[in-house]
Amino acid sequence: NFRPAERMDLLQRAVSESFLPLFKGLSKVTAFADEVIGDYLLLRQIHAENESLREQVTALEQKLIDYQDAYLENLRLRRLLDFKSTIQTETIAAQVVLHDLTGWFQTLMIDKGLRDGIGVDMAVVNDEGVVGRILEVSDRYARVLLITDAGSSIDAVIQRNRVRGIVGGKDANTCVLKYVRGNLDVQEGDLVVSSGKDGVFPKGLRLGTVQGVYKDPLDLFQKIDVKPVVRLSALEELLIIKRDLKFSDRVGGS
Repeated sequence: NFRPAERMDLLQRAVSESFLPLFKGLSKVTAFADEVIGDYLLLRQIHAENESLREQVTALEQKLIDYQDAYLENLRLRRLLDFKSTIQTETIAAQVVLHDLTGWFQTLMIDKGLRDGIGVDMAVVNDEGVVGRILEVSDRYARVLLITDAGSSIDAVIQRNRVRGIVGGKDANTCVLKYVRGNLDVQEGDLVVSSGKDGVFPKGLRLGTVQGVYKDPLDLFQKIDVKPVVRLSALEELLIIKRDLKFSDRVGGS
């Protein structure tokens, strides 16, 4: 039953030698294409997963920022409430809605007005010290003149030795203590507080610290720079020290 191998005829040999290498090469190309497509699909899947993870990270980061903001706000409000308990008068809490810290005016807007009992020349403070006073009021809002404004003036004393002067605005970051005679003792680092004698600010509220004293023998008064204790550019929550409104206060806003 053994059949000896037969040699392919000429046509069979021609077909085999011509097409089988092509089929072999095609199978390699197909395998390579399958591998490339598989890698591409895997990369697409990894990219999609990375995008999803990136979105999750962004959402978590935003939540962390929100939690931090809420925590810091809670700390500020707690300090404000603690400070409020030390003031022997009624106060009204307010939120800052607009900063107007331009080169011409140092003011800001708050979300309380005549409807809330706010009137002109009421003192505005926070837990750090004096912010300013109410300049203008409408029904629901009020403008606060900051202590750094050139139009601001507060009767003040050096806490250490009760040397008296007037604190006024100089620029966005500095006040001046005016009308202090050249022979009086004022030193850098002295704390300046309200005297309570101007009818607006209660006695003993922190205004700032002396950061520069300049004496001129030809000048009757010293030139004294004062750095406010309140970070005016970072204000968010405030207290308005309430007092009885005069008739002019009640009709002065719109």
